[in-house]
Amino acid sequence: MTFLARRDPTVKLVVVLGISLLLILIVDPVTPALFLAVALAVALAGGARPTTILRALVPLSLLGVGFVWSNAVFAATQGPATWTIGPFHASEAGLRFGLAIAVRGIAIGMFSLAFVWTTDPTDLVVSLIRHARLSFRIGYPLLAGYRFLPFFADEYAQVRLARRVRGAMPRGPLGRGREAVGELVTLLSDATRRATRIAIAMDARGFAAATRRTYYRDARLTWDDALFVLGAAVATIALLVLSAWLGSLRTLLG
Repeated sequence: MTFLARRDPTVKLVVVLGISLLLILIVDPVTPALFLAVALAVALAGGARPTTILRALVPLSLLGVGFVWSNAVFAATQGPATWTIGPFHASEAGLRFGLAIAVRGIAIGMFSLAFVWTTDPTDLVVSLIRHARLSFRIGYPLLAGYRFLPFFADEYAQVRLARRVRGAMPRGPLGRGREAVGELVTLLSDATRRATRIAIAMDARGFAAATRRTYYRDARLTWDDALFVLGAAVATIALLVLSAWLGSLRTLLG
């Protein structure tokens, strides 16, 4: 259990949301890059393996490339085009703005993944019920649904193998599309049956009729959580001051 894993999930969620909302206001590429470096350090400190972080960065980076390209070519920016590729004309301002959005998105995504990697789902639900006043009638069904997500990959593999055993061999893009639709319908049917069984089991135990509940796990706020919030605030201010000192800080507020 690392220091981050021991922190209250609601506190971590509030910190991540606060940093994400702050980064939305940033329009320069340097400041989000500083936050991205901190996010990578936080993920490593939280116990994530470097290979896991690299695998997570691949889709985030591909999405970032799309932001850079679309803003460099299609964004309405002032000034002449700096380079041309065929019929496309890109501007330096659009490229800089797209890069800022891309790095900002990667930083927010990495902070979010660090939160997921260091948070137990059950602890998150209990903490939200205790500290965020989330109704347990909403929290526990969400937890039950979240617990089923890892099973979908195995069930999808079993569905594909079963269809292959029955002789289903799709050919061409159209055949693969029909095959994918059939597999999706099978997965949805199995998920509906599973959800129905869970709902009946919860109702049989008086879940909907309960007005108060007791909890096996207790979510308590400690002084370490307060120090964590204070440290996050100090680090955020320090990064903003560093970016301003470098002359790179630009926000939507001017």
